[in-house]
Amino acid sequence: MERQALYFIHANGFPSESYRVLLNLLKQHYEVAYKPQFAHDERFPVSANWYHLVEEAIHDIANRFDEPVILVGHSMGGVICLLVSLQRPDLVKSVIMLDPPVIDFWSGLMLRGAKLLKLDDRITPAGRTIGRRDVFASKQEAIEYFRHKSLFKNVDPRCLEDYVEAGTISHGDGLRLTYEAKTEVSIYRTIPLNLYRHKYLTRPTFMVLGESSQVVRGLQKRHMRKLGVEIEFMAGGHLFPLERPEETAKRLHHIIQQSEGGSINTTKDEWHVN
Repeated sequence: MERQALYFIHANGFPSESYRVLLNLLKQHYEVAYKPQFAHDERFPVSANWYHLVEEAIHDIANRFDEPVILVGHSMGGVICLLVSLQRPDLVKSVIMLDPPVIDFWSGLMLRGAKLLKLDDRITPAGRTIGRRDVFASKQEAIEYFRHKSLFKNVDPRCLEDYVEAGTISHGDGLRLTYEAKTEVSIYRTIPLNLYRHKYLTRPTFMVLGESSQVVRGLQKRHMRKLGVEIEFMAGGHLFPLERPEETAKRLHHIIQQSEGGSINTTKDEWHVN
């Protein structure tokens, strides 16, 4: 039986290979594809409502596949997946968003006001990203640095190593992060505020939220449910795909199989990689 195609889009600041453990698990059941790093192609600059990032995804998906694919995205990637499905449903079979920053009308109104007052960087992660450290003497130094950051405190050690491996390049005698801080900040500052304009889904759409994450709150959940998005929860924070890759892979497989009316037959050993 031919494997279904699954296209993955990473979170802002986390190149795709940061998710190596999760992606390798999914490759046991799906034909997995992804672009190494979004938002660094000059043909698709960061712009309002992530318009060109959506175009970047559409361009890559259309060039890779001849039939609709399953879209899976984490955080920024989840929102891009949703927007791709709304703009080009012919490319999409279904969508699964992992803790995506979906902005409802009222939250968007607040952000617009904050922008006018130049306070938006205090609300989004942009403020914490400006001036972040991006040069390290070695990979081990980088690992130790991030290990003690609150965002990474529960990240699986394998995934933390993959994040450093995927997200750094040689720089002088040491390393620097490949994801440019100015690009990361621009993405936070241009988060889509127009999702409320969409009144219906074009494809089956699911959202999995970390139980301890604060990214998606009550109003956003209500808006997504009204739109027709099915919402599930799993243990972990905003980075749960990197905290619990095996559990995330199982959940994704479960959602895909259930949405297509298929049976689920997985074993513990079947979902493990080193």
